[in-house]
Amino acid sequence: MKISKKAEYALRAMVILADSPPNKPHQIQDLAQKGSVPVKFLEQILLMLKRSGLLKSKRGIGGGYQLNREARTISVAEVIQAIDGTLCSLAPNAADLPDFRGANGLHETLQKIDSTVNEQLWAQSLEDILESESAAGAGFMI
Repeated sequence: MKISKKAEYALRAMVILADSPPNKPHQIQDLAQKGSVPVKFLEQILLMLKRSGLLKSKRGIGGGYQLNREARTISVAEVIQAIDGTLCSLAPNAADLPDFRGANGLHETLQKIDSTVNEQLWAQSLEDILESESAAGAGFMI
């Protein structure tokens, strides 16, 4: 199970923006460089994030992209859904499964995994990501 490269790049850009001072727009080139994302690809991604309401943009000098809400209110799930349209989906459609002993158990197990993963994606905000790195980094200080 893996998210798309597009969703990964979107998360990189969103975390970079979340780590920026409020009301400080970033230009695409800056985000692309910091996140190691191809500029042309990032342009498409940022437009998708803007259309979904997660970003806002400002034109002209001093313009660029910034979060449309506080980082603590934007979940990882929202970013992935804005780009990929769906979250984790391991469980096949029950109607598509052949009839064999264990088919229902397999389906239920995969649904539980989907549910657990998706709950975590909804529970984690951009702010949580930044805080987890800060907490992990604090352990290395002497």
